[in-house]
Amino acid sequence: MRLRAVVVDLPADAIYGDEISNLKIARELPRFALKNLRNFGKRIAYNYFIRDFSFASLQLLLGVCLTGFGVVFGLLKWWQGLQMESLASAGTVMLAGLSVMIGMQMLLGFLQYDISNQPTFAFQRKIKPRALDRQVSNRGGAPT
Repeated sequence: MRLRAVVVDLPADAIYGDEISNLKIARELPRFALKNLRNFGKRIAYNYFIRDFSFASLQLLLGVCLTGFGVVFGLLKWWQGLQMESLASAGTVMLAGLSVMIGMQMLLGFLQYDISNQPTFAFQRKIKPRALDRQVSNRGGAPT
């Protein structure tokens, strides 16, 4: 179960010895990107289709469909025009262009809803900075 809670940042100083990092960014970047993409898809599916189906869900569906149709239709007609050495009619251009424009507007509406739909309540109590400093100095490192 996901709680939709705010995460509170706690200040903590990083304490490192003479260690050398074994992190290989070129190896980790694709794995990191794929895992983030998977989590993004899960978040969209859970929040907008499984738990709650709202107008933003419709905007997302229609926006993806209209934008995809406009791009594919426009590219196909452009490619056919190149093969046949002819220009596309105004209606063909408008069908592709209007589909892309309305689809992008729908996607922007979904994005606006998603950004404004942020949790505001933090479940944990606030830790005073002085109490945190005492915890760090007593343990000799970052708080756990």
